Formats: sequence, C-alpha cells, structure tokens
Amino acid sequence: MIIPLSPLTPLKNFKLISLSLVPRPIAWVSSLNASGNINLAPFSFFNVISLEPTLLSLCFTKKSDGDFKDTFINAKTHKKLTISIPSLKHQQSVQESSKELQSTLSEATEFGIKLKILHPGYPPAPADIEVVFFCEFYDVLDFKSATDTLVVELKEIYIQDLLYKESLDFDFRALGRSGRGYKN
Repeated sequence: MIIPLSPLTPLKNFKLISLSLVPRPIAWVSSLNASGNINLAPFSFFNVISLEPTLLSLCFTKKSDGDFKDTFINAKTHKKLTISIPSLKHQQSVQESSKELQSTLSEATEFGIKLKILHPGYPPAPADIEVVFFCEFYDVLDFKSATDTLVVELKEIYIQDLLYKESLDFDFRALGRSGRGYKN
C-alpha cells in the first residue's frame, strides 16, 4: 500500500513515521526555564546530522494549544541543553515526563525524577543515566509547518564508567536502549 503523506495531518504523519522508522534513539532533554525550573522532556525524532561540527537535531511539534514547546523556548533563551540517552529502566519516567505541563512546572519535581549535576555549566540529568550529551543552541530549521527542528552542537559527552573503554569499543548491551525496536 502506498500512503501519500500530503493529505494526512501532522499527527498521522508522525505516527506513521515513528512506528515504521525503527529502531531510533530517544533523547531525554533537560533545559532551564525562565522560572529557574528544570524542564525534562523526551523526543523520539532525534539524531546526529553532522560530525564536523558535531550537530544533533531535535524535531518539535507544537503544544496542544499551538504554542512552542518549553524545551524549544528554553534552548533558544538559555542556549544550553543536556540530552540524556535513557535505557529501559527509565521507561516509566520517560513516559511520565512526556505529559504536557504548565511551563512553570518541572517534570522532574512533578514525577519524582531525581536529577544530578554532571557538568556545572549545563542543566542536570536524571541521576542514574549512563550517557549524556552536553549541547549548545546552534540553529533552528523552520519548515513553515507544524514542526520545527532545533539544531544543537554537541560540546561534551558523559559516559558512565561501566560503558567506557579507552579503545572506544563500547558495550552498548549494558546501556539497554529504550527506543521502539530495541526491546527483546
């Protein structure tokens, strides 16, 4: 069956693509809002788009009221994001943090997700996370549609000692990726 995307709603396109383009990583993004609270939100449309400079992309839809999502606003305002790569043990917390809250509230506080500062210049990450990317705002790709793509530059990486080897030969089975298609 060939399905033309143009007559479909952005939500239907999202569902078709997200259910068929697997496996893919989940980005669990920490950002600082104007009130000083930590926003924590998952993104399933996330990936590397360049190695030189090292750029990552996060695809954003709008909130249910049509406004920009908090992470998008926070990244443009404060310029720094912490992107964690969750594993299966984080699945429930990732799902809870996907709920739309008022921008003045923190998903970490509301859902009891413990945070830890791994890099003093960036927002904290979930306390037991294994891989974290410390990123800075780079650009926005505006497609004049219901979605925008935030481009961030990866500045530093935290990798839990259990996973890291000097040879850079990682044992990602220990990471237990959480994106659709990674489950056994």
